[in-house]
Amino acid sequence: MKEQTVIMQKPIINVCGAVIRRGSKILICGRAPGTVLAGYKEFPGGKAEPGETLSECLRREIREELGTEIYTLDTAYQAWAELPDRIYHLHFIRSVIREGAPEPAPKENQSVEWLETSELGSVNMLPADVGIAVLLAENAGKSD
Repeated sequence: MKEQTVIMQKPIINVCGAVIRRGSKILICGRAPGTVLAGYKEFPGGKAEPGETLSECLRREIREELGTEIYTLDTAYQAWAELPDRIYHLHFIRSVIREGAPEPAPKENQSVEWLETSELGSVNMLPADVGIAVLLAENAGKSD
């Protein structure tokens, strides 16, 4: 009898992170105490729901996490993170806070701070967020 190999495909989950700039600073969040990877910093955002566009996902996540409204612009960076049972496709999207929207404030027990872009490379970022953090830090002060 011939032996067969079965290849199991892992689900791919789209995750969006907002790269929100204000002058020379970028908005980052700290993972809430008691959560997976607590203590790490990250770009705010989350997983896309079925049928949701990346822009819809990010606007919903920012509304839920930070109580504010954003405009989404373009994808600044993409990354992949593979776990034993799934693969995350991360989309880091340049975004701006809508004029007249409330100031971002934590709604899920996370920390929120505006950090100098040049300092992003030295912050304890989530492993999947390190690539864009370093890229932004290295390019801080250069014209866009």
